[in-house]
Amino acid sequence: MSESRVAHLVYDLIRGGTEGQCAQVVLGLAGLGQDHRVAAFHRRGFYLEAVEEVCGPVYELKIRHLARWSTLVELWRFSKWLRREKIDILHAWDADAAIFGQIAARWAGIKHTTSRRDLGEIYPRWKLVMMRWADRGAIRVVVNARAVKAHFIARGLSEAKTRVVPNILDLEGFDAQARQAFPRSDELPEGQRLMVVNRLDPEKNTGLLIDALPLVRQEIPDAVLIVSGVGPEMSKLRERAMALGVVDAVCFLGEVHEVPPLLKLGEVGALVPSRNEGLSNTILEYMAAGLPVLATDCGGNRELVQDEVTGRLLPVDASPDDVAMAWVDLLVHADQAKALGGRGREYVERNHDSAQVLKQFAELYRDVMGK
Repeated sequence: MSESRVAHLVYDLIRGGTEGQCAQVVLGLAGLGQDHRVAAFHRRGFYLEAVEEVCGPVYELKIRHLARWSTLVELWRFSKWLRREKIDILHAWDADAAIFGQIAARWAGIKHTTSRRDLGEIYPRWKLVMMRWADRGAIRVVVNARAVKAHFIARGLSEAKTRVVPNILDLEGFDAQARQAFPRSDELPEGQRLMVVNRLDPEKNTGLLIDALPLVRQEIPDAVLIVSGVGPEMSKLRERAMALGVVDAVCFLGEVHEVPPLLKLGEVGALVPSRNEGLSNTILEYMAAGLPVLATDCGGNRELVQDEVTGRLLPVDASPDDVAMAWVDLLVHADQAKALGGRGREYVERNHDSAQVLKQFAELYRDVMGK
């Protein structure tokens, strides 16, 4: 069977999250000579230029409202684009892509797949209902973690149509970037640095690390926290650091694209979500950088972080005291922490490098075409 022509629908093409995963898969498969197209609700982002160079212009699906006449018009135009481009499969990568993409795929008369890349715990009920509707009509539902698969099967998703394909990490590209200098190193405070790279959303629970920092500094006075990311919690987190007297020990970098060279300047990587986590790109990058990981047992985190093997895995309801104790332990026992980081790197090489994951996606699309 010849390779299918696949179109990918995603929110935009930013570096992180689902959007970055979509872009890396598209670029990787196109680099292998496969024919892929991309559509996005917003034609923007870190990967836009690279994607357009190898896949042609990104189609912008200008849907801004759920129930408007203009939404139907946009979907009709999108279905015509799918037919014009002779697309065989539409892969919807996120919630909005699943909800709207299924309609366009049906109108175009083509197969479609959906994705579940987190636990869906932050979505309103109406969106969850529409996502389940989209999943029912999909040939396959792609999940990125066993925890995500189990979560949705328990809520009625068909196990037979579910496929686990892990997140991809281009290690060659990551290592090349890591060899460069971090351009904002002069902004970083001196000390033993714990790195956190995530959106500053409530479910990421970044405030837990700020709450733990004063306790850590009682044992390790030069411990500092480097926060990379933007989001609605930024002002609250700054206020919390000020109230706890650690404002000089917390560095808010905002959005950072040069993550690999940043991580080589740290001692530990942390991600402590309270809900909704799928398989974390951030944790994969910590591990690729050889950092020991401090994480909570949320979603797919336990599939990456094995306690005292690749890092420290704490209960999802961990207290600041719990976090501080594990944080201090990683800094005090630096040789052991380095060994944890080394095993993490080995895990990523075995399970998430581009060649392995791209092969799984290629097999997925062949499977869908055979249905």
